[in-house]
Amino acid sequence: MRMSTMKKPCAVHLAAVAALMLTGAAVAAEKTKVVFFFDTEDFIQPRSADAIRDMANVLASEGVKGHFAMIGYLGKKLVDWRRFDVIDALKAHHMGTQTLYHSLHPNITEFTDIEDYDAAYRRAMDEESRGIGMLMAATGHEKMWCAVLPGNGNTIVGLYLYADLGIPFFGGGTGVYEDVTKCGDIWYCNQRHLTYAYSLHLESFLKRGLDAMVERQLDELARQQVVTLYMHPHMAVCTQHWDFVFKRGNLYPFGEWPYAEARDPVQTAVYYERVRAFIRRLKTDDRFEITDCPALAAAELPRRAITRTEIPAIRAALTREFGPVRAPSEWSVADCFQAAVRLLRGEKRHEPDKVYGFLYAPEGVKAPVRVKAVDLRAAARGIDLSRFLPPTIEVGGVRIGPADYLFAALEVLETGAAEVEVVPREQLGYIARYLPKLATVNFKGTWIYTPEYQDAWTSNRLRWQFWTFRYERPSRPDCPSAPVCQIEKTLCR
Repeated sequence: MRMSTMKKPCAVHLAAVAALMLTGAAVAAEKTKVVFFFDTEDFIQPRSADAIRDMANVLASEGVKGHFAMIGYLGKKLVDWRRFDVIDALKAHHMGTQTLYHSLHPNITEFTDIEDYDAAYRRAMDEESRGIGMLMAATGHEKMWCAVLPGNGNTIVGLYLYADLGIPFFGGGTGVYEDVTKCGDIWYCNQRHLTYAYSLHLESFLKRGLDAMVERQLDELARQQVVTLYMHPHMAVCTQHWDFVFKRGNLYPFGEWPYAEARDPVQTAVYYERVRAFIRRLKTDDRFEITDCPALAAAELPRRAITRTEIPAIRAALTREFGPVRAPSEWSVADCFQAAVRLLRGEKRHEPDKVYGFLYAPEGVKAPVRVKAVDLRAAARGIDLSRFLPPTIEVGGVRIGPADYLFAALEVLETGAAEVEVVPREQLGYIARYLPKLATVNFKGTWIYTPEYQDAWTSNRLRWQFWTFRYERPSRPDCPSAPVCQIEKTLCR
């Protein structure tokens, strides 16, 4: 992937600053939304089921609904262990999935690291549908509200698959989807991403209770729009993670795994009381509102359609900053591309829906070329918007890049020109300015991956979906690093 080295003067962003200040004023008084996530994983040690039950009961007794992202196979094991106490405790909360087997090799990131996306998707669909079926059969939950992928890994196969299965929220992501604003959640690959807030996760209460450090962290969290607090229930009763048995490979025969070291029951009891005290502290703080995924989904802003009226604003926004459009509405680059194609076909409007990035790196022109509007319209009729976008597009016998096509189409739609010039430009967009961790991430040799895992496709394909990136709502004006000129150190370099 080519990264642009263009530098932009801060002056070009002043209009964007003013617009965001106005749109942000409406949300400035909103409370920070807090959701609780639980990576519910251990299918080896029955004692960890106690922690699932106990954490679920602590939350329920405080009137809080948590999101238990559970490994599919654990659903089966709860039934095998006859743990109906755990299943009953989970009824008060929301269910999510965390793949069929999590760390067992090959995990979802490993087996989808192949060029053939469709083959990877079919295998993932087979495994994940079985895992979700196990969870629904065991717990009685009929809706998966969230999906979490294991460890620090990720794969577009999982993201698009879960979106296709109707799972609206993605949790975790080890921060690679945490945009530089830290002021809200984002959409990527058709799912709304709730990045775990590592500044204060619930496992920290294993070492300390409420103190000055927690208060400082709450001050920081209060500046965000949505905060996801999480923990692994098994850590309440274990001193190490359960999946050490899969470190760099399947170290034991299936089902013959040793248990993680047990935690002192006294320490476990103290931990539960600290979590309870924290929840009560949070509930008394007027800056926060404890909520859940269904409530967040119900409050989502309606998507605004794109017509010719919006084209000048879209073109100006993408010219200023090749990334998600923030005004007059929240649109991804892919939304804008789809709209340009439909309008060139003669359609009156584009209703934003599912979007797709690229399976291969987009490639633009190397030297200026001129293309005709009639050829752009002819090419539009051949572009399939229901699948991944082509890395190049043939226009009048000349191959141009998808960004080349987008900017040419926008110019034709705005000006009515019969012919436009296409010049070399960045094709993917300024991903490093918005998602700096994703711009450089590589999973090879990390976490518990086997030596055979090469990350030949995983990380690059995650980056190549940047066109699907958009915000859920305007940033708050008090955010510490909004993606406009008011914070020069992030985007105005």
